[in-house]
Formats: sequence, C-alpha cells, structure tokens
Amino acid sequence: QAVVVRPKTAIIASGAYERPRYVRGWDLPGVITTGAAQTLWRSYGVLAGQRVAVLGNGPLNLQVADELRAGGAEVVVVAEAASAPWSRIALASAMMTSSPGLTITGLATTLRLMRHGVPVRYQSVVSSIEATSNGLEFELKSAKATSRWTADAVCMNYGFQPQNELLRLLGATFQYDTSLEQLICERTDTCETTKKGIFGVGDCCGMGGAPAAREEGLIAGRAAALRARGEEDAPEQRALSRLARHRRFQSALWSLFGAEVQDYADVDADVLICRCEGLKRSDIDGPASERGIEIGGVKRATRAGMGRCQGRYCAPILAPHMAKELGREVNERSFFAPRVPVKPVEISAILAAGVTDGEDA
Repeated sequence: QAVVVRPKTAIIASGAYERPRYVRGWDLPGVITTGAAQTLWRSYGVLAGQRVAVLGNGPLNLQVADELRAGGAEVVVVAEAASAPWSRIALASAMMTSSPGLTITGLATTLRLMRHGVPVRYQSVVSSIEATSNGLEFELKSAKATSRWTADAVCMNYGFQPQNELLRLLGATFQYDTSLEQLICERTDTCETTKKGIFGVGDCCGMGGAPAAREEGLIAGRAAALRARGEEDAPEQRALSRLARHRRFQSALWSLFGAEVQDYADVDADVLICRCEGLKRSDIDGPASERGIEIGGVKRATRAGMGRCQGRYCAPILAPHMAKELGREVNERSFFAPRVPVKPVEISAILAAGVTDGEDA
C-alpha cells in the first residue's frame, strides 16, 4: 500500500551510482558495473562469470576483484586508470596518517591480488569491447602499449555520481566540483542542507565513503531529532573530529586515484551515450551543437535522459559538454531537471498514493 508521510524533519541518504566508460560494447550482455558483480556475489553467492575482468578507477575495483578471486573466479586482469599508488608517496602518506587501518587494508588487497598472479595494470583504460565466440574481447590502452584480453564478464567502475535527485527536488543548493565532475551539496556542520529541516548524509551529497557517512548519520540524526522537538544543539566535537579525519582520508584517496574523466569529445561517434533510448553520440551531436540550446532542449529533441535511468548515465557526460558549448560554468542547472517518480514505480502505487492523500484517483 502507499503511505504518505509528512515529517517535521527528513534525512536523505540515497547514496551514489557508478560511472561507466562510454566505449563500443559497454552495453553488451556480460558488461556490468563492479558494484553489481559485488552484489551478485555477496547477496546470492553467484559469480558474474568464471573469467572476470575488473576495469575502472578507484579502490572498489581492487576490493571486488579480490572478493571474486577468493570466491573462485579467474580474474584475468585489473585495469586501473590512475597511476600506481607507490608513484605518489606524499598522497599515500597522507592516507596513512588519516586512517592507517584502511590504508593497510587497501595495500594488503593489492598485494594479495599480485601474489595470486592477478595482473594489475595501471594507467590503463578500456577502449572497446566486443562479443566473440570465446567471450567478451576487450582492448586496454595505456601510454605505453595496447593489449587485448578475453573474459566472460567485464566489470566496470570509473568512479561514482551522487544520487542527488531527491535533494535537488527538495530545493537543496549544490556546487559543482570540477575535479570530480559532480555536484556537491551545501551543508552545515550538522549536515543540514540550505533547505531548513532537510538533512543530507553520505555519498548523495558528494563522495565521502562509508566511515564518513556513518559519522554524518550520527550527527544528522541527533540534529534532526532535536529539531523535531523544537530544540537546537551543536554537534558533538568528537564526532566532528572523526568526520574531519575521514574526509581527509577520502580527499587523499581520490587524489591518489586521480585520473582524467572521460570527455564527451573523446567518445566515438558510433558509441552509445544514452543506452535507455539507444542514442549514439552522432544522434546527439546535431541538436547539442545548435546555437544557444540548453540540455533540456537536447532532451526534447532526442529523448536523451527520458529512459528508465532518467539521465543518470547520459547527463554526467553530456552536461559538462553542453555548458562548454554555451560558454558557461557547470552548475546544477546544467543537468536534466529531476522529475518524480525518482525511481520507476508501478502506476498502481501512484494511484494508491493519490487515494491515500485524499485526492481523486
């Protein structure tokens, strides 16, 4: 049944989703996100394939590759877009200072993969994927060489995007981070957004990691509960101190894994940008290059962003391109406007909500 809730305060903690790399074949069966492979294994004990490749940017790829290896999969290669961690000693040291335990865990994961013979290639990105009789054949490119590999499943994670549609719909203010190419929610020390009574916690506000999200949850939960009772209080200093330490770690971590984000101009013309509507870059180029056109105009002209994912995949690569074409800085208005329902729901649930709310169905 549908339930209508009218709280005095609300905490939004909707998380993030993974960013793919737009290359030929990224939409093929067997090409999934790294997080999907992790969920299949952790929740159902199912390997994405017997021969698995893990490609992308960031520590999740190394972690999941090691889990799949331990579960019995042959990890044919791990390809990381960033340079090797030991080539950036200062950043690695900053991570160690902020969180020795997490840093050692990450190092141990990498060493364990290498000890079990898993090839780990740095400064390497996937450039194409194709289906063959022997599985998925993909090409890796680095500054030094090009290599070809074959796997049953290709797992991809080239970073994350905050899942911020609810916060944007509720009127929270965002700033665009040009280094991470994502929207960051403005918040107070208690994690309250610019919309009074609405709190934001975790990766939906900007990538901060699980330890930081836990601290934010404690801080926001206390503040929201007090606000609901009409009380105010400053956050606990120990929680703020722990949160600052976790954020320093995350800052050093993403600097260590810093890699160039794929640009719209680097995508080949025959490669899908909007997989929901089956739109290649060549389908979008014409409308996107019209003088003065906004991203909403491209949406109306091409249907990009109208599919089931509601622009979660095409918007992050299209928005910076459109802003550049218009000679503007990227901001919240550079992206598709969020629309309800935020996730696909059955029409019966929408009708039930109308009836519950006392309105005519």
